[in-house]
Amino acid sequence: MRWRGYAAVLAAAALWGVSGVVAKSLFSGRVDPLALVEIRLTAAFALTLVIFKVRRRPVRLPSAEVLRLLPLGAAMVLAQSAYYLTISLADVATAIFLQYTAPALVVAYGMALHRERLTAVQAISLSGVIGGAYLLVVGPGGLAVTPAALATGIASALGFAAWVLVGRSRAHTTGSWEMLLYALGTGAVLWSLFVPPWQAYLQPYSAAEWGMIAFIVVAASLVPFGLFLYGLRFIDSRAASLTATIEPVVAAGVAAAFIGEALTGRGMAGAALILASVILLHMMPGVSAKQA
Repeated sequence: MRWRGYAAVLAAAALWGVSGVVAKSLFSGRVDPLALVEIRLTAAFALTLVIFKVRRRPVRLPSAEVLRLLPLGAAMVLAQSAYYLTISLADVATAIFLQYTAPALVVAYGMALHRERLTAVQAISLSGVIGGAYLLVVGPGGLAVTPAALATGIASALGFAAWVLVGRSRAHTTGSWEMLLYALGTGAVLWSLFVPPWQAYLQPYSAAEWGMIAFIVVAASLVPFGLFLYGLRFIDSRAASLTATIEPVVAAGVAAAFIGEALTGRGMAGAALILASVILLHMMPGVSAKQA
């Protein structure tokens, strides 16, 4: 039955990868990245709430537990908003591979705050992530991306790393779907203070744009998270995390095939180095780049 777990996680990672390319297509038109974050958070939260109600699953948690989940929503806002901004400022592959430096940040956090020892394999992996990121964003003539894209790419990795750390700390006390519901709800409230819902929803989007937005809401949030959670019934979290590293490969391939965003040879080398380093980090005890 393990094949079901791997198939579900592969499908989830593929959807995440494709959704980045769809988002880039939207940003090339009239859709503001910040407005898309608002729609994705609020609509995904509403749909998740409907699922809870249909399944008659209780949504209330103790107030103390809700307070502990607030940072999860804040981390989600940072990761998503910065990721979409990076896509709009650079290309899909650069954005997603920069976000995949998050596992290195998780390791660095453990070293700095918990005085965890750096093993030789972790040192090699961290060096690979740093070197790969350098090759990806710095060309022979200097920065191959704008400073703004580099800054938002690093911010998305920081948000993703924070999501992993906070989610891991709550995994033993709160169910994965409850974490997702409250993270989406918190994120929706926080982002609505920055981008009011009416500014995001009441825009003259075309039917095609609304279709792609709906795809982002469903295929970048609800369906892949559901598939990922289903996969965890058959394989452990480390195997799932390792399998999910197919996401940036899918994103880079789809971007090259459909919107002409092919990486240079230098960029491909950097992306491959990041991916190999992340896989190596996944194989180490206690390191995981994907949340359940």
